Formats: sequence, C-alpha cells, structure tokens
Amino acid sequence: MHIREELQITKPLEPGHEVALALLLTREYVARLFDACLYEPEGLSDQQFNVLRILKGGPKDGYLVKELRCRMIYRFADVPRLVNRLEARGLVKRCENPADRRGSRVQITPKGLALEAKMHGQHQTLCQQVDRCLSREECETLLGLLERLRNDHREQLAELQRG
Repeated sequence: MHIREELQITKPLEPGHEVALALLLTREYVARLFDACLYEPEGLSDQQFNVLRILKGGPKDGYLVKELRCRMIYRFADVPRLVNRLEARGLVKRCENPADRRGSRVQITPKGLALEAKMHGQHQTLCQQVDRCLSREECETLLGLLERLRNDHREQLAELQRG
C-alpha cells in the first residue's frame, strides 16, 4: 500500500516529506515485529537487547558506558539506566575499571549470555524476514541509498552540534 494511502493523506506533501514518512513508518513496522516476537516475551526492550549483543561480542573485560553508547543503534538511549535495569535482572555486572576509577566496566553475565543465546535463533529468523520481499539487487540498492541518507544526516547533525 502506498504511504499516502496508508496514512490517508489527501493533500500534497512537501519535498522529502513522503520519504521521511516512509522511513519512519517502515521503522515502526519492523520495530513492532521485533517487539512482539522477540523482546516482549523476554521482558526486554530493543535497547536492552542491543546492550546484551554488544557485550556478548565485546572484550571479556567489558565496555565503559560511554563505549556502549557509541556502539548502540539508538544513540540517544539512557545507557546508565539500561545497564541498571539489566544489572537488576542479573544479566550484566559492573566491574572496577583499573585504568580509571571514575567509570566501571560493564560485562555480560552467564545469565545474560544464556538469555542472548536463547533469543539468538528468533532474532536471526526475524532479521532474515525483514528483506524477504526484496531481491538481492534491491537489497544492495536499498542499503546504498540508506547509507547515503545516514551519511548526509550524520554530517548535518555534526554541523548542528558544532555551531
């Protein structure tokens, strides 16, 4: 269904508005699918799962909170709060940072590893379903276009922060 039809838009849209709406609505559908099938059954948010995946793939001594933030998909997350919630469930632990006592390192626990492993197969299946209606060529084209948009917007954000 076309975005204008789906959102029942009858008036002309400004340039770029249709692309922005399509991106946001598509992100919403993908997020809701992952929430319903993967995160909610385990009582996690997408951001908490993202932290577990980052820690699982990271160094054994873990990451500082600021390092986690740089690796997050959603960069504006309240990472200390996410870590606190995961720590309360026993999925991560904070350890002293010998190099800098002002910041602790965050490590995934065996319980966190077990939960991530339990969710891994379903996560992989959902990821494979995201682009199932596209050909390999269409996927490559879409990835290239999205990269161009991200690069442009990353530059715009950097300019805003500088100035």
